[in-house]
Amino acid sequence: MSNELHVTSLIVQVRPDKMADVRQKIMAIKNAELSANNDVKLVVVIEGTSQRSLMDDISTINALPGVLSATMVYHQSEELEEGEI
Repeated sequence: MSNELHVTSLIVQVRPDKMADVRQKIMAIKNAELSANNDVKLVVVIEGTSQRSLMDDISTINALPGVLSATMVYHQSEELEEGEI
């Protein structure tokens, strides 16, 4: 089991007519949170135990109908001590 915690934030640009659907689908992704949005952009924060899991979630978001782009703007990783999460 990984002892790493990875956190990334994304700017997701969305077609306005698809915003409600995209928001709902992102909120259904485990470990993803919406932190801010307007009519065409979302700020999404994703946590995971590996960089691979974050990249998989970013690919999933990029493939959603109505998403124009999902761009990573921040990434941090830390080694966790025993019992931390």
